[in-house]
Amino acid sequence: MSKYVDTDPQQDHVVIEYGTTDRDKNKESYAEMWHRWVYEDYYRTYMLPMEKYGIKIHHDDVTEAWERITKKNYVHKVGQFFAVGWPVNFWRIEAQTEKDFEWFEHKYPGWYAEFGDFWKWYAKLSKPGQQVITFNPDVGYVYPHRCWSCLVPCLIREDMVVDEIDGQLHTFAHEIDRWTAVEAFADEYQGRPTPAMGRFSGKREWETLYDGVDLADAIVDLNFVRSDGKTLIPQPHLRFDDKDMWTLDHVRGNTLGSPLNALRAMDEQTRKAHLADYAKGFTINPCH
Repeated sequence: MSKYVDTDPQQDHVVIEYGTTDRDKNKESYAEMWHRWVYEDYYRTYMLPMEKYGIKIHHDDVTEAWERITKKNYVHKVGQFFAVGWPVNFWRIEAQTEKDFEWFEHKYPGWYAEFGDFWKWYAKLSKPGQQVITFNPDVGYVYPHRCWSCLVPCLIREDMVVDEIDGQLHTFAHEIDRWTAVEAFADEYQGRPTPAMGRFSGKREWETLYDGVDLADAIVDLNFVRSDGKTLIPQPHLRFDDKDMWTLDHVRGNTLGSPLNALRAMDEQTRKAHLADYAKGFTINPCH
């Protein structure tokens, strides 16, 4: 049974972990599947033998990818971000329950201490009339910056870096993302012109597009409203009773903001302090 409605196949890792009610502890977690299919089958069976043919294998990248899942909790931070952004996402995700908590703690020891209270908040604030979790200061969640290269949020906050392109500040999820946009996609690379190399340009961040816009107006602009003209397509639950459905009136009065525009508007000292705080992460407040 699924408790997640998804229209984006790129987010399979979140669906595997957070979109199921099957909490059989013998079932593989995403991390266990990744280790079996990517590390054992792809890396060790396919990639490593290539070295004898002179192909350079970046072993440190494989290690980093594994640690992002097992030590930096990337998959769980993506699930958390999806839940926070429910009003402007074309999917619905249900809150996790005590049964889910037990399974996650079994598969990822320490999970409950970092994520348990967040999902309690998400369940509590899923009822129409509650303050939208995205804007609720009681929760303690800090909305993330977005990567200019890959366009995903910078969720492993200690890895985020900042650099300039054409005199404009940009945020990047990782040094590799910064290198891609600032160096590899520059007009020249190591002294050689790169006319055929791609470029990142245009309006790439939706937060910047809707900076200063009321959440209800943004949802209308995104066409995420049902045929009755008021009920939202996105919902913070999978209940289907009309009384449980959020409408435009429930979300109106919340103003969207652009973390990137805010960063650019800071003076150097304030920006430096902000980035240091961002790298430290945040702590979800207890939900009673």
